[in-house]
Formats: sequence, structure tokens, C-alpha cells
Amino acid sequence: GRTGSWLKLFSSGCTGEGSDAPPHIVGAMAEVAAAAAAATAGVGMGLFSYNRGNYEFDQKMHYTRFQAGLNMAIAQTGIYKQDIAQLTALTVTRQDCFHGIAAMGLTILTAIYCPGKLGFHVPPPPGWLMGLEFVNIAGCYLFLGLTLWYCMHAAMRADTAATHMLTRFVRLPIPSQGMLDKARKFLSSYEEQQLSEVLRVPFTRHQAPGRNRAGDFNEAMDIDDDAKGRSRHGYDVPAWYRKEKAVDNVSTIDSIESMMPLAARGSAPEHFEAYREIQMEWMPYDVYARVCIFLAFMHLTHCWAYHQIGHLIQEVRAPFACSIVMLPMFVLQQVILTLDIAPGGVPIQRLGPCSLWFAYFAAICESVRWYNPQVQAVGFVLVYCAYAIHIIYTLQLLRLCAPSKEAPSAVDCAGAAWWPGEWRLPSAFSHALWFLAPPKELEPGLEDICAELRAEQRGGPTVAGGSTESDKRQDVHRALGKQGESPAWFGVKVGLSSLLIAWMFLTFGFTIEIMNQGTAHPSLLSAPGMPNNARDPRYRPARPGNAEPTEVGTGGVAAGPAKGVHMGKLHRRLSGVEFATTPTTEMRRDIANKLREFMPQLQEVARFGTLESASATLSMAPAATEVQWPAMFEPQLLSCSAHAESAVALSRHGRGALVSFPAVDVEPFVLQGVAGHGAIVAASWDTQGLMIVTSMGNLFECAGAAPKAGRWACKLLAGAKLPIEVAGQPFKGSVAVSRAAGEVQAAVFFKGEETLTIFSRSDSSWLPRGEVRTPVAKAATVAAAFSASGSSLLVASADGSVIEMQMADGQHSELASANAGHKGHAWAGACRLASGALARLAVSLEAEAAAKFILG
Repeated sequence: GRTGSWLKLFSSGCTGEGSDAPPHIVGAMAEVAAAAAAATAGVGMGLFSYNRGNYEFDQKMHYTRFQAGLNMAIAQTGIYKQDIAQLTALTVTRQDCFHGIAAMGLTILTAIYCPGKLGFHVPPPPGWLMGLEFVNIAGCYLFLGLTLWYCMHAAMRADTAATHMLTRFVRLPIPSQGMLDKARKFLSSYEEQQLSEVLRVPFTRHQAPGRNRAGDFNEAMDIDDDAKGRSRHGYDVPAWYRKEKAVDNVSTIDSIESMMPLAARGSAPEHFEAYREIQMEWMPYDVYARVCIFLAFMHLTHCWAYHQIGHLIQEVRAPFACSIVMLPMFVLQQVILTLDIAPGGVPIQRLGPCSLWFAYFAAICESVRWYNPQVQAVGFVLVYCAYAIHIIYTLQLLRLCAPSKEAPSAVDCAGAAWWPGEWRLPSAFSHALWFLAPPKELEPGLEDICAELRAEQRGGPTVAGGSTESDKRQDVHRALGKQGESPAWFGVKVGLSSLLIAWMFLTFGFTIEIMNQGTAHPSLLSAPGMPNNARDPRYRPARPGNAEPTEVGTGGVAAGPAKGVHMGKLHRRLSGVEFATTPTTEMRRDIANKLREFMPQLQEVARFGTLESASATLSMAPAATEVQWPAMFEPQLLSCSAHAESAVALSRHGRGALVSFPAVDVEPFVLQGVAGHGAIVAASWDTQGLMIVTSMGNLFECAGAAPKAGRWACKLLAGAKLPIEVAGQPFKGSVAVSRAAGEVQAAVFFKGEETLTIFSRSDSSWLPRGEVRTPVAKAATVAAAFSASGSSLLVASADGSVIEMQMADGQHSELASANAGHKGHAWAGACRLASGALARLAVSLEAEAAAKFILG
């Protein structure tokens, strides 16, 4: 009842109607009303200032977020530009490599085709062998030419496509001034907000149920039930936040129309999708340039081997030397087939190199000393086998080089050569192509900000959906021809087909030659070895006063091949040949005098068996041990083992060969870690390993008794260099090094000086120990080597003599006298084997000769 009376008095006092309250009470109530109004105004101003401060803070954060998003998009676009440049550089670099290999092959092939022609000065090889050689020469020219053109097209097309994408498609998302103005907000725009946002009361429930106001929370985190009523989410966020989302995601960057066909779009960034689509325009040329390199070098090795058969058997008559050539060529072709063609199915291509052996034995049958019909028949069968192998081999190459309808297992594998599974490539060469296409999907954990911005602008999803594999396969092959074949494969197919026709034609022609042999018309053209009818000198009339036809450039009528062959007897039988002249008395007397002068030499041979054994004045050169040096190996240094009957020969640049006796086994090896420190000038092989000194004075230690698996690891010893460099010039002289009795010492022979300098290594530094006059005065010192104990020094001179000098007192003795034998070689080194025998090395002064290993 008291509360009701107070309310009544308060209401009547406020309205002033019907108030019977005392004046002091009315005054008090007016003060309370004024205080309430002031409090309400204060709360309103507080709410206004609070929400305005929030708005001001949100606008600063919005602009910062806008800039951060664009900066990340710009940085990511820069990475995309690098992607395009690196993918293109891979293609261009690969084509440059193919270009160089093809140019080298053309140089070798031209040397075989032009200067190396057979039959210039001797009778030419048979027609079937020339056919084997020249069809392979033609095939090599064909595929080398295709390689050059395919490389040129692929490199230029890739470079052009990359430039096009970098200048038109992959551009930095720089915002315009209008976009920046949209992202910027004036603080006065706060006046445009709703009154509920201006006077929003914090820490109260704002998400009323119903009325389409439900939505996700702004924070991506777990929120308890009590906080859900207070958190602003969904449609309850401020109006300015919803406007910011529209400004940030729409019109942030200009819309760029996709370059991808709809059927080929995937889930990777668009520049990858576009590049992979454009890549189809040069991908076949890139792939088949590599295939053409394989085909060209297989035909090159074939033609070179056939050329050697014609030279070594038909011209030089050296069948055993020819077999040595056939074996490496056969092995080389098998190795290339192993490296380039993936295993699978029956390896029919392995049969191709076998044609070399059939041609080799057929040429031997063709060149036997006495004619034998059975041997000739065997040779014909071998020739047919060689032709048949080439026909089968070419058919297999056609099958292997054709684009596969099924994707090889190497596709879609990260970290290796990668291309999409829908691309049709020759799967047989899948592990040798090393082709790289952009990825089809975005890797987990990566974000494509540019794609998100484009998707928001286009009103679509963030990642575009792909289509079926068949749709993609049909779409990406739009660069192929009407038959679904690329022009690159078409060129290779036509080339192999033409070679197949050539092999069949040669087989048919060889059959015609066999059928015509022994008949009145054994050859379709002139007889083998004779010029054609238009230039045949046998059919030219004789000069006035002569009965023989005129010979041009072949020795004339007195010594030409048509001597004794009259116009009425043009058959090649020897029965029609007559001697035009007989020995005169003067000629017989001259022959008798020459035989009389030669009789003493014949008597000496009959008595002693040889002229050298009867003459005491002739100098006998020590016999050279037959050593089969590794290919392209040029030994310059020699060092003997202190614990085994072996020696190592070294080149100046780190290659070596270990020669073991008495079997004369040769093991090639490479010194690891020596390159880049100058040429090798000295070596010493003791029980701890190999010591190496280079021209820069560096000292290396190669631990171990012998190389392992063709390699001998060496490490640079720390400390001062051996002082052999003069004014920064490369060292010219001889050096010997030893590590006997735990002491490292070196003997240095400077060029042009008559003394040698002895150095000893102490505490990682070299100290001079003295100088000694060289024991070799009559000839220059070419090499030196310490004995196994380090107590003596072997000095080899240019005239072949070897002097042993004792380090203790300087006394010396001659181990080998001067020798002028082994012409065309120069003495390069000497050392003692473990048995005490003297071993010497003589290097060749001619490019075609090999170095000699001499014992004694």
C-alpha cells in the first residue's frame, strides 16, 4: 500500500495534474526526474562513444586486412610467374641439350659419309654391305634432322607461350584507385548506421531466435552455451561488417576470364591448368625430339660398325681387329636400349644389335682366300639374316615409338618425371623422357588466394570442379590432327616406315643379284669396281698410232687396268690379257746385280736367323708389355706398389689405371677430390695408400691399398703448399714424393736447372733440406721417383736412361742405359716394382698410338 501511494504521488507530481502533495515533496520528485534524465543521457552518450570507438577500430583493421590480403595475393602471383618461367626453362634447356647432341651426331655422321667413304683407292665392299651402311646413314640423317626441327619448334613455342602468359594472364593483382576508395571509410559514415548499432548495449543477448537471424559464429572455435547468447554471429554482425565482405571479395581485383576450356578445368591454380593445356602444343615435339635422339644414335652406331666392317675386312683384311670393334658397338647398343626403353613384354628390340655379327661373318665369307660355293652360300644366308633382323627391328621401333593408349605407371607421381595420365605418350620411353607438367591438384596445406578472389567475383565456388578423364582426354588433344596423332609422331612414323621400305627393297635387290650371278649379265650396272658406261675409258677410241684405248688418270696405256684389252675383246677374263712388253737383256742384268748385292744379307740371315742377332752395333730396345689401356686414357705418370707386383699409371687430370703382373690385368679408376687443384705432377704408392702432388703444390692422401669400385677417394692434407709455383706460373718440371719411415719428403727438379731441391714436411709446412746436382747431365730429367724405403731416388731422362741416386751420400749408378728405341714415343716415368724389376712408361707422340709399358 505504501509503494502504491508513492507511485501515485510520483506520477501526479510529474504530470502536475491532480497533485495534492506538499510542495517540498513535489520539488524532490522533480529533482529525481532530472537526475534520471541526466543518467539516461549519460548512458546514451557512453553507448554512442563505445560503439563509435568500435566502428573506428574496425575500419582501421579492415583497411589493414584489405592491404594484407592484396599483398599476399601479389606475392603468390609472383610465385606463379616463377612457376611459368621455370617450367619453360626446363623445356628450353632440354631442347638446347638435344640440339648440341644432334649437332655432334651430324658432325660424326658427315665424317663417315664424306671423308670416310669406302672404295676410294681399293676395290669397294660388296653391295649388300654398302646397303647396310648407307640405309643406316640415311636413317641417322633423317632422325637428326627431325631432332633439330622438333627442338627448335618446342623451344620457340614454349618460350612464346610463357611470354604470352606472363604478359597477359599471370599478372599482379594491383588494385585500382576505385578499389582503394571502396576499401577506405570516413568516420562520418558511422552516422549512416542503424540506431540499434549506434546505441548497442554490450554484454547482452542480441541473437534473437527466429526471424531468419540464425547463422555461424564469427570465431572458428568452440563456444560454450552461455557465450552463444552473447556472441555476434550470422545476421547479428554489424552492418558495416557485411559491407566490408562485399568490398573485399567483390571488385578486389579485376575479373580475368579463364583461359581453360570447361572440360579441362581441374582443382589446381588456373595458371597451372592453362599452362598444361598450352603445353600440349609443344609437348609432342619435346617428347619425340628425345625419341629421335635415341633413333639417330642407334642408326649412327650401326652405320659406323658397318663402315668398320668394310674398312677392316674388305680393305685392311684384319678380321680380328674388326671383331674387337663389333663387340663394343654391340654392347653400346644394348646399353642404350636398356637406358632408354622401359622393360615390358618380349624385348624384340634386343635383336637389332645382333645384325652386326651376321654382317661381320658374312663379310668374312665374302673375303675368304679361295672361292668356295658352300662358304658363299653361308654368306648369303647371313646377309639375309642381317636384313631380316633390321626389318623386325624397325617394326619393333615403330611399335615402341607409337603413343600409348594407356597411361604409363610413371604418370601422376610427385617428385619424378610427371605428366597427366590422359596424355598419349610412348610409354616405352616413359623413364627416359623426364618431362614435367604442372600439377593437377593443389597440394594439401596450400591456399590459392587469387583463385578465392576470382571465385568470389564470379559468384562460383572457390575451386573449379573437373570433368571425367575421357572428357579431359578429348579436350587436351585438340592440338592433335584429325587422326588423333601429333605431327611429331607422324614424322617419326613416316621416317621409320621409309626405312622399313628401304630394308625390304634391299632384300629384294640382293635376291636379284644372287639370281643374276654367273650369268651373261651378272650386274645391272657396270662390273663391280669399274666406273659407269658414261665415263668408262675402255670404250673411248684409242689415240692415233696406238692400239690400246686411252686411259685417263689410271696409268695410261702402259700401266692402266685396260692394258692388253682390245676393242674386240672387252670381256674381263684374264685369258684375253697379253703382255705388251718382255724383259730385255739390260733389265735382266740390272736384276742380277741387285740380287748379287743382296747375297751377303741373305747369308747372314741363313747363319744367324736374323739380321739383328748378327750385328753387334744394333741397339736392342726393351720389349714393351702389351697393356690394354682404358679408352681415351693418356697416362703421364707412373708409380709402383711397395707391397704388390703392381703399378699405377695416372693422367694429369685424375684418371688412372692399375696394372697387375704377371697377368697384366688393367683396372681403370678415378681419383676423387683431386679436381680443381691443378694437374697432377707426382705420385707415390706405399703401404698406407697413394700420395699425390699437384701443380699448385697441394698434397693429397688417397687412403687404402688399392681403389675400390673404380674410385680412389683422396683428401687434401692441411698445411702449407709445396713451394713449386714460380711467379704464379704453372709448374714445369718433375717432382718425386715419398712417405717412408713416417717422414714426407719431396725432390723437385725445376726446368732448366742442373740441381734438384730436397724438401721435408714438418708440422704441416715444407722446409728446404738441401740441393743436389742432378746426376743426369747429358739429357733433361723427365721424371723421378723415390724407392720404397725412401733411401734412393730414381731419375729418368729424356734419352731413356735411368739413374739411381743414394740420398745419403749422393752416389749414383745407372740402372738402364740410353735407348733410342720405341720411335714415336717419349719416356715419361720409371719406378721399381715390389720384386725389384724396373718399370718404365713411354707416352705416344702421335694421336693414334697408345702409351707403352716397358719392363727393364
